[in-house]
Amino acid sequence: MSDRPPPIRDVSVIGLGSMGAGIARTFIERGCRVSVWNRSREKVDALVQAGAIACDGPRDALNASTHVIVCLSDYTVWRALIEAHSLTHHFDDTCIIQLTTGTIDEVQSHAALVHAHGGRLTDGAIMCYPSNLGTEDASLLMAGASNVLKECDPVLRILDAKWTNLGEDINGPAILSRSLMAGMVGSMMGLVNGAAICRAGGVSLDVFMEFNERSTGVILAEKKRLVEAIRDGRTEETQASIKAWREGNQALLSVAKTLGTNRMFQEAVQAIFQEGRKAGLDEHDLSALVNVFDPSPE
Repeated sequence: MSDRPPPIRDVSVIGLGSMGAGIARTFIERGCRVSVWNRSREKVDALVQAGAIACDGPRDALNASTHVIVCLSDYTVWRALIEAHSLTHHFDDTCIIQLTTGTIDEVQSHAALVHAHGGRLTDGAIMCYPSNLGTEDASLLMAGASNVLKECDPVLRILDAKWTNLGEDINGPAILSRSLMAGMVGSMMGLVNGAAICRAGGVSLDVFMEFNERSTGVILAEKKRLVEAIRDGRTEETQASIKAWREGNQALLSVAKTLGTNRMFQEAVQAIFQEGRKAGLDEHDLSALVNVFDPSPE
């Protein structure tokens, strides 16, 4: 006999930006009764056309379902709504699935507020595009009390069948999602910067992309090796030292200067390499730069 909680068919969604609307549509497509609210009515009406139930205010959305997903631009907006509509009086016996991006302090104070008024809470982060929700490419990070996560499992599975349970530390999703974002932004910015240099130098972007695709497997393997080296404290073992990387980036700076492209990206990277040099890490592996970003690990 399965101990999985029964399906939850009633869900409310507060906040209908691109992600919030994508969440609501995913539930509608799965046959759920979805109540929605947004500050601009046209976004509500668009989802009503798809089968949602319109709420006149956030209070109505809280009262419409025991499980309420909040997906707003930031916590400041959510705090203002709570105060303007006296929403804390409607937290009792309500499970809030918080998917609004916030700081650690905001996540913690919000958790205390919800619990103080009799509500239940899970906090999470979505690491995919709205169109990926409900598909194999969905990526949902969640944290909270184990009993609440178990209760919310049927809802979360609709968005991501393999959602990631980060445990009871409510800060987990904020920390992990921003850490993953650091890697993605750095990688994407580097790609765009490389495309700019190729374009300025007359190298075909099709050729540039071909070589990027060829290196995908190598880069993925290297990312794994770097993290494992940091985890295991093996940052002195290297095939390419920080000094070699720094000199390579210096050569890239020279090329960018000759071609007249903006050099702020390479200069920022070079500054990090220089910090590694000051810390005596020149002959260490690239993974040793973790000691520049986090010089006093526990």
